[in-house]
Amino acid sequence: MEHWKICNLADRPAYVEEVSRWFWEEWDRRDGMTLEEVTYRTRHALGRDQVPQMLVAERDGQPVGAVSLWRSDLGTRQDLTPWLATLYVRADCRGQHLGQALQQACIQAARALGQYDFLYLKTEHENYYERTGWEFVEQVPTGTGETVRVYRYDLRR
Repeated sequence: MEHWKICNLADRPAYVEEVSRWFWEEWDRRDGMTLEEVTYRTRHALGRDQVPQMLVAERDGQPVGAVSLWRSDLGTRQDLTPWLATLYVRADCRGQHLGQALQQACIQAARALGQYDFLYLKTEHENYYERTGWEFVEQVPTGTGETVRVYRYDLRR
């Protein structure tokens, strides 16, 4: 049984700072971004019927997870759009299929726009996204000497 609700982060502006902190602690701090830069990016990426947009899962009036729909998430593949990005579930809420629910909400948001055939994502994980209908596309150089796995989801199905 679900104990959360997924909504657009634009409808929950009080969560922006906490969600930004999650993103900063999980990814952006390593890339040299400040928390203020991440918060600024989050505030200016809140859309409802467009890309970019962010979705947040809440339980008992508190954010417990988030995901973003971005134009691009990989500098070396600017030709691909849109992207599922920043899929994050709070540690105490993991293992409850919330990540899959956030994925599905992002897929539905991209599909609802009616202008894209595919949704993309990048990850270092193997055998996670394949289980939820994503197709491996290629191993892509990031521009920093590393590579990431790129997946796509067919929005036409």
